[in-house]
Amino acid sequence: MIPENRLRVFNQGKSSGECVVYWMISARRTKWNHGLQHAIDLANERNLPLVVVEALAIAHQWANDRSHTFVIQGMMDNKKALEDSPIKYIPYVETKPYEARGLLEKWIEFADVLVIDDFPVYMPRRISEIAISINKCEVHCVDSNGFISMRQDREFTTAYSLRRHLHKTIIQHMSEFPLPNPVPNAAGLPTFPQSKVESIFKESDTPITPYEFIWRICEIEDVGLNALSVLSIDHSVPPVQQTKGGSIAALSRWNEFLEERLSDYSENRNQPELNGSSGLSPYLHFGHISPHQILSEIFAKNNWDISKIVPPDNGRRSGWWGLPNDVESFLDQVIVWRDLGFIHCARVQNHHEFASIPEWAQKTLKEHENDPRPYIYSFDEFENAQTHDELWNAAQRQLRSEGMIHNYLRMLWGKKILEWTPTPEIAMEYMVALNDKWALDGRDPNTYTGIGWVLGKFDRGWTERPVYGKIRCMTTASTKRKFSTKKYIETYSVSPSKQQTLFPNVAANSSNISYERRD
Repeated sequence: MIPENRLRVFNQGKSSGECVVYWMISARRTKWNHGLQHAIDLANERNLPLVVVEALAIAHQWANDRSHTFVIQGMMDNKKALEDSPIKYIPYVETKPYEARGLLEKWIEFADVLVIDDFPVYMPRRISEIAISINKCEVHCVDSNGFISMRQDREFTTAYSLRRHLHKTIIQHMSEFPLPNPVPNAAGLPTFPQSKVESIFKESDTPITPYEFIWRICEIEDVGLNALSVLSIDHSVPPVQQTKGGSIAALSRWNEFLEERLSDYSENRNQPELNGSSGLSPYLHFGHISPHQILSEIFAKNNWDISKIVPPDNGRRSGWWGLPNDVESFLDQVIVWRDLGFIHCARVQNHHEFASIPEWAQKTLKEHENDPRPYIYSFDEFENAQTHDELWNAAQRQLRSEGMIHNYLRMLWGKKILEWTPTPEIAMEYMVALNDKWALDGRDPNTYTGIGWVLGKFDRGWTERPVYGKIRCMTTASTKRKFSTKKYIETYSVSPSKQQTLFPNVAANSSNISYERRD
């Protein structure tokens, strides 16, 4: 059984279908997945076949080659993970806008219950709302996102406030981990007939996504790009060649970080020229790896158990897990800051808008809205890295080429956009658009709240300055004094098509992954 606080049930009692359907839209993995575990439990209870539909829609603003390739590579991993089980796995890529809605409605007509990922932002949120509104079968929305449930009965306005809550409730949350691998529990299930799958697609006037199409996209380069060209998506945002999507690549990257870099995390994570961060944010965003797996393997590596926790009551970030400082620093990021974003976005629908930042921050920014700006840039100038600041331009080029910006520089990147735009509302609009379009971890609670942090969300007031008011200020000059940036700037001083990654070893950790063609 999954924890009750991770489950929301709608249309209760409308159950008379032929199968359990799991509509996989954000927790795109077969392990450590509350949603898949719950779907298997329901199928066993009702002695019904289980169908997993992993759907990828195109009817949204930021559908592009980059995100599509990353998700479709994950479909390949999921297909392999489920092919020897009785679970019917159906990867589906929408070929024309809104085609998927008809398919979803038709599957709901066949379903005894629809299990769907509960994700608080962007397209997954809209899809779950549509599923509920169709109102033809019971719908179970399952939260597989964070260490704790995102549906909390209170708001947390700072990381400190969430830490204090965790200090009091940590033992409860340690008992809420999903099964590492729920798939063996499906061993006795009946299989849903392929003939009925074909009938459902035909009746909804939806083409079945050929395996050949998925395989071709996984090849990236010309083969993949040619396959993607038939889709009505943005082809100007290319796949990140050195960063493959999927659970296999996610596990490879995680293991490399766990074994080689976690022990120096505190010292190296803010250094632009050191490979100190985990690089897991795209995989966490698309659900290719679970935070529960990350935590479980950290605990196992450190021979840790719950008895070593000594929770304080002062909200401090480290020194209470009973683990090395670098590990506790990483846990603060993957638990506190990540879950803070999900909890906030689940409660605040306009999380990506200026109106969502605290009143004190809105007030101080509006008071300084008419302050002279040292520079003003258009959206196109920002997008094309055409500012006077070589470090900012390098960060933007990294975003365009690799789908990520170094952790510390991402904060500076946002602060400078605030400083170089006419109003804070425009600054937030630009940051959201640039991140949603180019970042592999865009359209995510953590990136929306990270952008909000630039404007004072989850922060406190600082010394008042022009333009910033009482919002925390960051400068390029101070960043260059703190950290070495010369090599970083050199690496990202050329157009994305000509530059090399700063950390080739990270790219290499997934380069040995191949996709075997199977007919």
